[in-house]
Amino acid sequence: MSQNQIKWLATLLMVIDHVGFLLEAEPMRIVGRLSFPLFAWVLAQNWKRQEPESSAKPLITRLMLFGIISQIPYTILFFKLNFNILISFALIIVTFTQIHKAQGHKKILIMILGLVAAQLWGIDYGWYAIACPLLMINLKGKGDRMWWISWIVTNTIYATTSGYLLQLFGILTPLILAWHKPAKDRKPTAVEKRFFYYFYPIHLAGLAAMRTIL
Repeated sequence: MSQNQIKWLATLLMVIDHVGFLLEAEPMRIVGRLSFPLFAWVLAQNWKRQEPESSAKPLITRLMLFGIISQIPYTILFFKLNFNILISFALIIVTFTQIHKAQGHKKILIMILGLVAAQLWGIDYGWYAIACPLLMINLKGKGDRMWWISWIVTNTIYATTSGYLLQLFGILTPLILAWHKPAKDRKPTAVEKRFFYYFYPIHLAGLAAMRTIL
């Protein structure tokens, strides 16, 4: 699988998850637990290949813009006041940028501040939204023993403290990523780059409309 195919898979799983929420179908929600970690991995891969300081600002602006657009349908669909996943992604990029600029122990301090800010500001997935991509950016191949221990512990803590035990199924995500073949990666087209930004608020609006009807 290429990175782009993994992104499409994450998008499909996200839709399955959201439809499962609407229909109260737990099997669909279980499958959907793989979506965010896959997106986190894609974000981490993109980050490693780019020039952080030159491209972070427009990316953050774009994520915040579409995050604001998506917030009303997101709130209607999920009946939650926390910020949607695009705003989570924006905070991830801010955290990555500051960690990249920092030196020595300041990197750890910024990472902790990012985790705390994500939890206090009520973004989707809370502190896990920062911890997950931080782990994914350090995933090499199938992951070594220490990485897997960190991954399992992080997902277990989040699932138990959030009370959402279905997120434990997210532990399986690296098994999908093991199918990634870097040789198949290619630069996405302009349409592919922008598709998710437009698709996210549109699909939320459609599902929110269905919720008001149902």
